[in-house]
Amino acid sequence: MLEILYIVFMMIFLFGITIFVHEWGHFIVAKKCGLVIETFSIGMGPAIWSKEIDGIVYKIGAFPIGGYVSLPQLDPEGMEKMQGENENDRKQLPDISPWKKIAVAVAGPFCNIVFALVLAVLVATANEPANIALIGSVDTNSVAYAEGLRPADQIVAVNGNPVKSWYDAQVETLLGGKDHIITLTVLTGTETRDIQIQANDPKDGDYLLEGVSEAIPCVLGRVTPGSPAAEAGVEPDDIVKEFAGTRVVDWAHFTELVQQHPDQTVSMKVLRGEELVTLTVTPKYDEGMDRALIGVSLGGSGAMPWSLSGSPIEQIKSDASSIFRLLKALTTKGEAKQAAGGLGGPVAIFTMIWFALKLGIINALGLIRFININLAVLNLLPLPVLDGGHVCFALWEGITKRKIHPKVVGTLVNVFAILLITAMLFLSWRDVDRNWNLSRFFKKAPAEQPVEPQNAE
Repeated sequence: MLEILYIVFMMIFLFGITIFVHEWGHFIVAKKCGLVIETFSIGMGPAIWSKEIDGIVYKIGAFPIGGYVSLPQLDPEGMEKMQGENENDRKQLPDISPWKKIAVAVAGPFCNIVFALVLAVLVATANEPANIALIGSVDTNSVAYAEGLRPADQIVAVNGNPVKSWYDAQVETLLGGKDHIITLTVLTGTETRDIQIQANDPKDGDYLLEGVSEAIPCVLGRVTPGSPAAEAGVEPDDIVKEFAGTRVVDWAHFTELVQQHPDQTVSMKVLRGEELVTLTVTPKYDEGMDRALIGVSLGGSGAMPWSLSGSPIEQIKSDASSIFRLLKALTTKGEAKQAAGGLGGPVAIFTMIWFALKLGIINALGLIRFININLAVLNLLPLPVLDGGHVCFALWEGITKRKIHPKVVGTLVNVFAILLITAMLFLSWRDVDRNWNLSRFFKKAPAEQPVEPQNAE
């Protein structure tokens, strides 16, 4: 129970920091530029806590899905009116130069990028293994095996689009499979070749190939006290590179090798930080489980949309390329439908944070870094309700020397705000339905078919 409470607290805390950093950027630059600030809110909806200091209302909203800084000179009849906060007389407020407005609008995304860089530095110090698109196992009776796909092969491109992780390979397969036929560019040793193969139907929930599994990096988690692994000197976070003289491909391959050497003393090479350490271990046969064991569990992170390796800049580039790839897909004929179907809302975000925390704090920090870059990029889109929209309004004013009428700005902001809220509600419903299949309660039961009369014999 305490573990669940801890994870829930950390979910809200980590996401709340992301929102705080963004809104603090707007707030501090607005203050420096002399803008009137009415409200600084973390969370949306009615306040569960609020306090007024020097004419500014600081509050925490009931719904932890966003936040806002109420700036009447930047948004004269926009979001603050929807929140029921329209206290100042807009006609009496001093004019603000368009360049100051741009600085305030850009400050939020900029702070998210700076925060993401800090998180990337923390992640880089953890020395997590690189997450490449490596094949773990291939069923010998599968089409993939017949086409020549083998364990330890690395997928470097799908339909000509380079991929750096298993997640990338899933995305490109989902978006680019015409009639679910894809072209894999596979690296075997130093040789590269193309394989044309049929992908699984995305409706089945598996976007890659039948009989093919991802190579899960053999990062060790818990080491059981008193076990053969503990006696051999194995430590958590060791990465198994070789067992009994055989190169280890992934976790499944490692467990197979252990089964081949019950009660035999064999060598085992692990990567510990930057050092390759050679150990000797004796797997012990457990009659109750009918298998050989050394007393370790799987650690690591598996395939995630966010990178846990590389320099801070490489991590940021990886995060940004993911969101730009999605935006490109949403505006590309033939990819838009599949891309829209893969979108997630607040429920999906909190679910990802939950699972990332279960995998460890470094994984969670990597996800929060990923979310910060996504938030920065999306907020700079030229839509009226987003920061990019305010940049466009200010640029128009700076270039033409003419202000856009406040009612026009207010109407556009409110219309797009309603569309955004509607989209969030729809995505949240779809996320919940994906997890718990609630839509089944709203489907009509099939009509009963009339019973055909039976002839008596």
